[in-house]
Amino acid sequence: MTKEITLKFIDNQSHGYIQISKYDLEGLDIDIKEFSKYSYYNDNNACYYFEEDCDGYKLDKILKSKGYSINYKTNHVALNYMNDPIFKRINA
Repeated sequence: MTKEITLKFIDNQSHGYIQISKYDLEGLDIDIKEFSKYSYYNDNNACYYFEEDCDGYKLDKILKSKGYSINYKTNHVALNYMNDPIFKRINA
């Protein structure tokens, strides 16, 4: 049976990021060490933002291998959205 998960897709007009909570990632038994320095973490909301071309693709693939069907909800943001100091690169 297919499980469903809804994730937010952040579109800043030049790049996209898939947002997932730190707790969801842990609950899904996905290790953050699998992802690159091109993605971000926001301590204020305990969410990761996986860069679409590299880590977002990897997350999508992992979730599908675990039997999930993914629904993406797009959120359009300003071009400089990820420049806010609340976003820190992961594994940097």
